[in-house]
Amino acid sequence: LIRRPDSYFIFFFATDWLISPGQQFKISLSFIKIILSINTVFMAADDKPPFMDMDKDNVAQSLRFVDILDLRLVEAKNLSLRQGSSAMDHFVCCVIKLDSEEIFRSSTTAKTTNPFFGDDFHFEVQKKFRLLSFYLFDHYPGRVARPLGRITFCKDDIFRYSGVERWFPLKPISRHSDVIGKVCLELSYEYTNDSKLAKRLKVRLLDFCDLSLPVSRSGELYALVHLQRDDEQLFTDTKKLRVRRLSPESYSSAEAVYVDLPSGCFAKQATITDEADFSIDPHPTTSVSTILRVSLWHDMPRSFSTFFHGEVRVPLTGGRRQFHLSNIAWYYLKPRSRPSERDRSAKRNQSINANFDDPGDLCALKLRIRYNVDHILPSPYYNELWRLLLDSLSCKPFRASALSLLSCLPKTEVDNIVLPIVRIFLHSNQVKALIQTQCIEEISQCQDVNTLFRSCSFATRCVFELMKLVGHQYMISTLKPCLDKIYTERKCCEVDPDRLQPGQTLVDNLRNLVIYTELVLSRIVDSNHRCPQLLKDAFKILREVTACFYPNRLEVQWLVLSSFLIMRFFAAALLNPKTFGLRKDNPDATVARTLALVSKTIQRLSNFVVCGRKLSEKEAFMVPLWERFADERHRLAFIKFFDRISCVSSESSMTGESVTVLKEGVLFEYKANSGCLGRRCLSSKPRYCCLTDNEFYWCKHKGSVRLGLLHLSDIVLIQAIDEKSQGKLVFEVATPNVSVKLDASHSMEMGEWMAALKKACRRQQLALKQINDACQYYEIDIEQQLENIHLAFLRHIETVRAWKEASNGKSQDERQDVYTLTGCSDEISSQILHDSIQAVLACTYTLEQGHRAALVKYLRQMKYGSKDLPIGDDNYLLLRSRIREYASISWAPLSQDEDTTCIGQMSTVEENNILPTTDFQNMQTVI
Repeated sequence: LIRRPDSYFIFFFATDWLISPGQQFKISLSFIKIILSINTVFMAADDKPPFMDMDKDNVAQSLRFVDILDLRLVEAKNLSLRQGSSAMDHFVCCVIKLDSEEIFRSSTTAKTTNPFFGDDFHFEVQKKFRLLSFYLFDHYPGRVARPLGRITFCKDDIFRYSGVERWFPLKPISRHSDVIGKVCLELSYEYTNDSKLAKRLKVRLLDFCDLSLPVSRSGELYALVHLQRDDEQLFTDTKKLRVRRLSPESYSSAEAVYVDLPSGCFAKQATITDEADFSIDPHPTTSVSTILRVSLWHDMPRSFSTFFHGEVRVPLTGGRRQFHLSNIAWYYLKPRSRPSERDRSAKRNQSINANFDDPGDLCALKLRIRYNVDHILPSPYYNELWRLLLDSLSCKPFRASALSLLSCLPKTEVDNIVLPIVRIFLHSNQVKALIQTQCIEEISQCQDVNTLFRSCSFATRCVFELMKLVGHQYMISTLKPCLDKIYTERKCCEVDPDRLQPGQTLVDNLRNLVIYTELVLSRIVDSNHRCPQLLKDAFKILREVTACFYPNRLEVQWLVLSSFLIMRFFAAALLNPKTFGLRKDNPDATVARTLALVSKTIQRLSNFVVCGRKLSEKEAFMVPLWERFADERHRLAFIKFFDRISCVSSESSMTGESVTVLKEGVLFEYKANSGCLGRRCLSSKPRYCCLTDNEFYWCKHKGSVRLGLLHLSDIVLIQAIDEKSQGKLVFEVATPNVSVKLDASHSMEMGEWMAALKKACRRQQLALKQINDACQYYEIDIEQQLENIHLAFLRHIETVRAWKEASNGKSQDERQDVYTLTGCSDEISSQILHDSIQAVLACTYTLEQGHRAALVKYLRQMKYGSKDLPIGDDNYLLLRSRIREYASISWAPLSQDEDTTCIGQMSTVEENNILPTTDFQNMQTVI
C-alpha cells in the first residue's frame, strides 16, 4: 500500500487515531516526528524514475549499435592535367561513396592543381557497409569529366588511420576496383552407395543482394564454380551455374552443380551419432590446401562484355572452417586473388602504407577519418548516470558536482561532450536551469568585466551549442536571403587600396559594401520575432544573472548578449556559411572578402553599442564605413534588438514574416499508375522542390508553375517507404488531403530532406501553439547522449581515480592538485567532491559491466554466416574491440567504498550471468 497514492491518507489517519483523546497512552513529540519523517520518505520514494524498468533477460535483443562517420576533406595536391590544358580551366570535384552509394559530392574547386575543399561531415550511417571510397574527377568546359583517381578504405583501414589528418596517395580507377555484395551458398556432399567417401561436392547458389551493378533480368546473372589447389595452381573443370533470386521457402528448387573432388580430398561419410561433428575434411590425406572458388558474373545487355561481381573462396582442406552437412551460409564477395599473387600483394600493401606518410610528388588527397560505433544499452542502465547529472544542478557548491568534473577533463574531451550535455538537459526540460547554473559559476569567477563570456569556457560552449541546436533555422531565415544575394551578384567590396585590382574604384566598392552591410544589419535587428522562445528564455536568464552581479549596468548586459548573438552566432556564420549550414558551396575569393568585411563591420558596431566609445581607427581604410554606421540610429536599433530578444513577452514569431528558402533541390516524384495495359506501372519524374519556413512545394523547374503545395502546419506524415525491390529511396510527405512520394538519389540526401521537413514542421508548431516546453519537439536519443558521457568518464577513468586518491590524502599537499583543479578547499566542499568522484566511479564501473554482459550475450546469439553477419564481414571486429579495449576497466577491482556504493547496482548485472574471465577470453578466441 505504500506505493499507492491513497496510502498517504491512510498513514495520516493512523497518526490522527493514535493521538485521539480516547487512547490510554500518550505519544511523545519525538515519536510523532519520526512518523512524519517516515511518511515523507514514502512520499519521496513514490517519485517515478526517469526510465521505466525492463526485463533484463532481453538485454541482447535491446542492445543497439549506432554507426557514426566523421570525415574532413581537406585538400588535394599534384593533380595531373590533361595535355594542353592549363590550371585556370581546371575544375576538381570529390565524390564520397559508401560501397556503391554516393553520399556526398563536393562543389567544384577551380584554377589550381592543388585544390582546397575544407569540408566537414558528420554522418549517422543507416546501413552496414564494407568500403568507404573517395573519387576525384576533373571537369573542363565542354568535355566529359575525367577520373583522376580514388582512395578506398575497408573498416580495418579506417580504424588504422582514425583521427589523424594525413596524405593518402590516389590509385587509378578501374571497373573492378571495388567489389561489394554477398551471396548465399549451400555446400553438401554426395556419397556413392558402395563407398563411405564423398567423391563430389554439391554447390547451390540460393540468393544474392547488394551487388554493385543492378541485375535487370535474372537470366543474365550466372556463377562459375571450380576447385583450385595451391601446389599445382591448377583448376578443375569449371561448372556454370544459373542464378535466380529465391525466397527461403523455395530454396529446394535452386539449380545445383556437382564438383568432383580430387584424389586425397575425399571426405569420410559421417554416421548418425557423429553427424553434428561432421566436417568437410575430417581425415585429410594431404597437407595441400584445396579451395572452392565461386565467381559471380553478369552479361551486359546488348553487349558482348561481361561484368565481374566478385568471388567467394572457401577452403576445403588445410583451413579451420568446418561445414556441417547441408550447410547454408552467406558470404561476402571478394576481388580476384591468385595464390601466386599473395606475396606480391603483401609487398604492394607495405609500399602503399609507406607512401601514406610522405606521398612525395604523387597525386594525393589529405583526409581525416573517424569511425565510431556506439553500443547503446537499454534505458534503465543509464538511470544512475541520468540522476547524477541532473542532481549536479542542486549540488552546493557546484564545483564539487559530477557535471563540474566533466568540465575538468582534457579540452579535446570536453569539446566532444558539450553537445550531449545540452541535449540531455534539453530532453529533461532542465536546459534553462543548466544555463542559469553555468552562467552564475562563470560570472562569479570572472575577474575583468570586459572579458565576460569572451573565452571558450564550459558555460560559453553550452550556450553556443544550445543556440546552434535550437536556433539553426532562425539563423537560416535571417541570413540566407542576404547570403544568396551576395553569392549571386558577386560585386566587389574591397576598400583596402593595397588590394584593389585594375579597373576597380574605391567609391563603387564602398557603395556595394554599405548596401550589403545595411541589408544584413536590417535582417538581424528585425529578427526578434523569428527567434525561438527557448532561446529568448535563455537570453533572459543571461541578462537577469548578469544584472544580479552588475546591477544598474546595462552596458554589461548588452555585452553578454552581444558576445553570443553577434560574435559567436551571426558574425561567425557570415565568415563560415558552409560550416553553419547556410550554403553548400564554399565562397570564392571575391565573396569571401565581402563576407569578411561585412562580418567585421557588424562586430565593430556591436562593440560600439556596448562600450559607447568611438570606434578604433587602426584600419584607416575602414574609417569611412565606421562613420556611416556609428550613429545613434544604428546604436538604438541594436539596443532595441537586445531588449526585445531577451524579453519573454515579445510578439509572436510568425507576425509579418517574409518567406525564406530553407532547402531546395531536385527530387523525383514517384507515382504508381494502374492504367498501363492492366499492369502496375511506375513513373519517376524530376521535380524542383523548395522548402520555406511556411510551405513545401514542387514544380517542373525553378520558376515554373507549382505542381503541388503543402503547408507545414497541415503536414501529418513524413516517413520513408520501403521500395527496395525497385532500388528506390522513396519518402512520403502527406497532409490529411494530399500526399506526395519523392525519390532521392542516395540515402544521405533522403535523410537531409526528411530532417529539414521535420524541423520546419516542429518550428511551425512551436510558433503557432506558443508552447514553452519545447523539448518535446526535438528528437533526442537520450540513451546515446548518456552513452557519450559514460565513454568520456571511461576513457579518463585513471584520471578520475587519481582525483579520488588525491582527495583522500591526509596532508594538504596531497590534496592541493585536485583542489586547484576544482576550487574546493574547505572541508565540507572537499567531502562533497569526494562523494561525487566516488559516485562517478561506481556508475562508470557498473555501466561498463552492463556493456560487457550485453555484448557477450549478443555475441553468443550471433550466427556467423547469417545474412546480417556474412562470412568475411569485419563488423564483428567492432564488438570485439569494445570488449578488448575496456576489459581491464570493466573488471578492475573496486576499492572498499566504491564496492559499497555499487552493491545495489551490481546485483542486477550479476543476474545476467556475466562470464568469468576465462570464458571471456575464450569468446574472443572464437570470434
